[in-house]
Amino acid sequence: MIKLGVIKTGEQIIAKVEEMILEDKVVGYFFIRPCIVNTSEPVISKGEDGDAKGASFDIRLSPWIPLGKGTRFPVPLDWIVTFIDPVDELHQMYTRDILQETEETQEQTVVLTDECEDC
Repeated sequence: MIKLGVIKTGEQIIAKVEEMILEDKVVGYFFIRPCIVNTSEPVISKGEDGDAKGASFDIRLSPWIPLGKGTRFPVPLDWIVTFIDPVDELHQMYTRDILQETEETQEQTVVLTDECEDC
């Protein structure tokens, strides 16, 4: 399941999330391909009458731990403030730009290993 989480540091992290279970108890979560969600300052759009009509902002995803090996990171339960479902646009962006990129890379790697003559 893809969730938007807030951790103790205040960072908003989007990731595929799996429970970390020890002796039938959830003790934390695994964040798979976690990204920090950064947003620009909102731009308020106003209607003809001058009242606020809506707001928009840019979203940027950056790796949570860019120098870490692997794609699966354990996070203790006491570091999680909350989990929520991300808005549709963020969910689609994460799925398209982060998860599908990984699947395509893995597929390409599998294709390359099939060319091995000694396999």
